[in-house]
Amino acid sequence: MNKSLVLRVFLVLLVFCSAFYLAFRFLQPEFKSLPFYDPADVNPDLVEPAIRGVGKGHTIADYSLTDQKGEVFQSTSMKGKVWMADFFFTTCPSICKNMAVQKQFLQDAFADQPLFQIVSHSVNPEKDSVSVLAEYANLNNVDYTKWKLLTGEKSEIYTLARTSFLVARAPTESIEHDFIHTENFVLIDQKGRIRGFYDGTSEEAVKQLVIDAQWLLKRP
Repeated sequence: MNKSLVLRVFLVLLVFCSAFYLAFRFLQPEFKSLPFYDPADVNPDLVEPAIRGVGKGHTIADYSLTDQKGEVFQSTSMKGKVWMADFFFTTCPSICKNMAVQKQFLQDAFADQPLFQIVSHSVNPEKDSVSVLAEYANLNNVDYTKWKLLTGEKSEIYTLARTSFLVARAPTESIEHDFIHTENFVLIDQKGRIRGFYDGTSEEAVKQLVIDAQWLLKRP
């Protein structure tokens, strides 16, 4: 057998083995990937006009707010962690109640995982003072080490929702809480990149969030 034929047979076997390996890996339950979401990937109505169309490298901007204990929350403390962010208000009579139930589920699911956090931003900070958030936390069995409830300047929170988390329509004058009603849970990885959006009122969607967050936690 000449060298040219041997080489061809070797290359065919190499390609076959590589294809077999990749097919095997993709068929395994643990083999998966998660997308990276940039402003260009989401509904432009949920994004500030200045960053619509930005298609690469989006991360959550650094920010500082106040939590339910009156302590300063720095978003930089989330670096190296996987976290879920959402927007709510304590007197919401509709979707926020279901979202609270699902956040309690997340809290329990990651009770023993210090590298997972829940961060809830109030979009009605004029009423959701530190004391109101503390009472809400007590009523909803919030574990302070796992779940932060944040308040601060309304303009800053609204800007974060549209320029960092990409989940909010622009507010209107006619409806006080127009954009507040977003059921989105936003999954963020250890480098501050958005890796998923989930319906925070859906048990199935939040179970998928748990699976995806666990996958990220295995890949620091």
